[in-house]
Amino acid sequence: MRDFDKNFPRYTAYSPKFPVWCLTGNFKNTIHRFFDTSPLSPSGRYLAVFQLPEKDDHPRPGDRGNIVLVDLSTGEGKIVWETAGWEYQLGANINWGSSDHELIFNDLDTQTWTPYAVVLDPLTGAWRKLEGTVYHASPDGKYIVSANLLTMRRTQGGYGVIVPDDRVPCYRGTTDEDGVWLTELATGKRRLLISIKEAAERAVSAKRLGEYAKSEVYAFHTKWSPDGSKIMFSLRFFPDEQGKRFYAMYHYGAGLRYDVFAIRPDGSDLSLVIPAEEWDKGGHHTTWKTDSSGFTMNLDLHRQGMRLCQCNLDGTGLETIGPFTGSGHPSFHPDGRWGVTDCYRFEALAYPDGNTVPLRLFDLHNMTEEVFVRLPVKTPGDDYIDFRLDPHPVWADNFKLLFFNGMWNGYRAVFCADMSSLY
Repeated sequence: MRDFDKNFPRYTAYSPKFPVWCLTGNFKNTIHRFFDTSPLSPSGRYLAVFQLPEKDDHPRPGDRGNIVLVDLSTGEGKIVWETAGWEYQLGANINWGSSDHELIFNDLDTQTWTPYAVVLDPLTGAWRKLEGTVYHASPDGKYIVSANLLTMRRTQGGYGVIVPDDRVPCYRGTTDEDGVWLTELATGKRRLLISIKEAAERAVSAKRLGEYAKSEVYAFHTKWSPDGSKIMFSLRFFPDEQGKRFYAMYHYGAGLRYDVFAIRPDGSDLSLVIPAEEWDKGGHHTTWKTDSSGFTMNLDLHRQGMRLCQCNLDGTGLETIGPFTGSGHPSFHPDGRWGVTDCYRFEALAYPDGNTVPLRLFDLHNMTEEVFVRLPVKTPGDDYIDFRLDPHPVWADNFKLLFFNGMWNGYRAVFCADMSSLY
């Protein structure tokens, strides 16, 4: 285990159960990507994070943020790229490729308002522009997958890129022009893996097709399975507003509905895993089981409160995981014993100070849980939900480290906990 104490300050507030360090104190307003993507480079030496503008405000088309590289061996950091292709929750969707010489993220051509992915060697500055955009990179670093980053704001802010409103496509019913896009890093070429129309016609019921026909329908989350054999993707739909509606999640609430699918990267073996009828009960944050055999999620399965749940890839076996209350962004260790999650500042599990939230550790053998770190997450602008700071805890370094976001000296920052004492 590297000596973080040599270069980084400890976070000691509320007596964390494990050693915790702030890794980005020299760069104000930094975040890592998400709870399914490690910011640690393949060698374990570098941390790649996104630096937001210092003031929390609605990003305007063309506003820029920074890609920051921190050398964990020396503690030194530097800005390696400036990008207009970002939003508040996931930044520029930074992913590592197959080596420390491949850092993948989004940028935006502000003349044509066209987003694209960049493959940067952060150690030399050499870079390539790809045809497609990145949401998630495959485990072997050979491919990236993404829905249309321009349309994400139709349903929810924070996950795509910002362009002028009149440059955002509108899809009324199902379209064969957009859907899930796959890009090969070696060639830079992208292809439409599956269109929204094809996904609907192959995998949903006649009743759902009728619902789609009366709705605006957009692809959103796209996630590779840990073994690289499949891709999760979601379709979100809400009553047809003829392109006049943005941020449907905040306007419609339960009227925005979700179907979650799985597909192989060659387009075969498509299945509707979690239909909207389940999400209608209340749920969020689907991700892959560590063995790629199905999904985990938060779901109010029995309408008795949010629980940690899981299911198989054919949709069967939908059940709760132990006695645990669902919150935030849950993920699990492949040893089958440990799980972690955070929570939102407005959830019941948050502390009553309105400022701090727990990160919870689940023991699936003993069916117990404990708070292992308590973090401040309230930002100056987070009365507007898109500006909220989610910890997004993510396992890294063969599951010995955990990275997460929090506040440090009044600014967003990225932290690391040494979890190696668990095993």
